[in-house]
Amino acid sequence: MDVTSQFKYVAARITKAGESGLLLFGYIINDEYQVDIKSSSVIKLYNTIEYPHQGEERFTNYLRLRETMLRLLTYLLAHASCGYVSNQELLVQVWENHNLSSSTTRLTQVISELKARLSKIGIADDFIKSSRGKGYTLRGASVTPLYIKKI
Repeated sequence: MDVTSQFKYVAARITKAGESGLLLFGYIINDEYQVDIKSSSVIKLYNTIEYPHQGEERFTNYLRLRETMLRLLTYLLAHASCGYVSNQELLVQVWENHNLSSSTTRLTQVISELKARLSKIGIADDFIKSSRGKGYTLRGASVTPLYIKKI
């Protein structure tokens, strides 16, 4: 399936979910990690991994994200698994639409911090990939949206 077909398929799934009374709960990444939007957290679904040397920081199976960082991650999960998302689109969707000041420097800082935080639960540093002139994409990611029924 080419990128355009993938995008249309994902967009159709999201639209159908919204029409059927479902709310987006989060995402599953590569069948290993769960992003929980309500609790602003990323959870490793399986065993905790530790560094081999005592005293070094170890991986954990849970981390909380600040609001802007969570918005950035969820926007990438929703849109970047099918191609690149431009810097300008991220600035508008993650910052400006929420009455926050945006800049490419701030975007770069938050992406860098997000990658560092995700690496603490075992997500590869190159999971979020940048390309000059194109924007950001998710490298080798299988992303599954999770929905809950509206009450």
